[in-house]
Amino acid sequence: MIVNDNGMLALKKPIIDACIKSAKKNGWSDAMGILRGTLFLEGEPLSLDMLVEKTGYSKTTVRSNMNYLENLGMVVRVVDPMGRQHRYKQHRYALETDAEAMRPVILSAARDDMRSILQALNQIEKNLEDHAEEAEKIGAVLSKTRQFYEEMDRILELMNQYTLNELIEILESKKSELSK
Repeated sequence: MIVNDNGMLALKKPIIDACIKSAKKNGWSDAMGILRGTLFLEGEPLSLDMLVEKTGYSKTTVRSNMNYLENLGMVVRVVDPMGRQHRYKQHRYALETDAEAMRPVILSAARDDMRSILQALNQIEKNLEDHAEEAEKIGAVLSKTRQFYEEMDRILELMNQYTLNELIEILESKKSELSK
């Protein structure tokens, strides 16, 4: 069965939608989500011109968003010789699929979120210093919330110290110990 461009777009829509949602959550543009989603399920890296054609964005928009995604470590630029008759090489973009390469990107975003929440908790506690009655009421909630975020930050720090394979091995061996 041959799938035309509209059919292929319909097949990719869920991943493109998920990438747009992720981009919005991170404060990025829809274009960044659409470009990232477009690279999913591609059999080969896409050139700037191919991304322009597939998304309808301007070359400037595609280039700036792809540079940003590349700087984040979410895409890689592949240099592809265009053929013997050409004297230059064309850049193509592909999603980063190496889990170890993506790990710092994901951990960094999660740690930024944890630290942002912890800073906000610190600010609330500071603001409550002059309001003893309110501080007493929400002190337990703040304490419990702080404990959760500090523990999550510790987990992320531990995850940063090991490779993914080491983490899987550690967790699976611990799981085996517990099930005995």
